Amino acid sequence: MTIFDSRKGVRVVLSEEKLKGVFRQHDKNGDGRLDKAELKEAFKCLGAFIPWWRAAGGLDYADANGDGFITEDEMTCLVKYASQFGYTIKMSSESMTKNGDGRLDKAEILKETFKRLEAIIPEWRAARVLYHADANGDGYITDEVMTGVVKYAIQFGYSLH
Repeated sequence: MTIFDSRKGVRVVLSEEKLKGVFRQHDKNGDGRLDKAELKEAFKCLGAFIPWWRAAGGLDYADANGDGFITEDEMTCLVKYASQFGYTIKMSSESMTKNGDGRLDKAEILKETFKRLEAIIPEWRAARVLYHADANGDGYITDEVMTGVVKYAIQFGYSLH
């Protein structure tokens, strides 16, 4: 689900697969399981208000064998727990730009957006989105026109999560 709030910009609710990815990235020691500290860091990354509380709740909810760790077998249950909180990521030009200028050019749109969306011809889609969303015609997408990018993608059936 995509959410647009004029104060916060475009936000995309993380899918279960994306949540799994976030949790897997926080297995810092590579042992294939998450301890309470790793869970706390994962929930902090997700934007939890009180990460240690969410980590404790996730452990209570998903740790089926009570060993104090979340294993790959318990990951689905942890993701189910986390999904109920509707964690989102912000889609902004600043978060996707590579050169740090806060604007997306055609190449950055291709690399970071339409390839993620698995467009068949991403070069063409990037040109079309610039045509439709670049209100001032300068060849860049800024946060002010990011809504147009999202509307364009949704119009053509792309899923942003």
